[in-house]
Amino acid sequence: MLSSPYTRALQTALEIVRFNDIPLKVELGLHEWLPDNTGSRTDTDEQAATAYKLYRQHAGKRTIASPLPYETAAEMKTRVLATLNKYATSYDCIACVTHGEVMRQFGDEKDVDYCGVRVIAVN
Repeated sequence: MLSSPYTRALQTALEIVRFNDIPLKVELGLHEWLPDNTGSRTDTDEQAATAYKLYRQHAGKRTIASPLPYETAAEMKTRVLATLNKYATSYDCIACVTHGEVMRQFGDEKDVDYCGVRVIAVN
């Protein structure tokens, strides 16, 4: 079981491993979408909300004129795949607890059910 380092994901992962007696590894690359991918903290909640609005408005892309350096969908998917690929040769199947926006990168559905499950193949 792999988990995002964010508290809500870890809480879910811990419940799963506790009842299934499987090991858990926290992977930093499974964190949620970033409203500022420069490594600095967004100044306000309003800026984060604006970044998400722009992200959704531009279908996960960032325009050259974007006033905020949010993480694009392609950057997020690359980050997550790099994390998952570390396990691809050692395991036939892994479980991963992450976030809705991350999961949206691996399917056609726009909405992800709370605590939803999505099966993906990593090549």
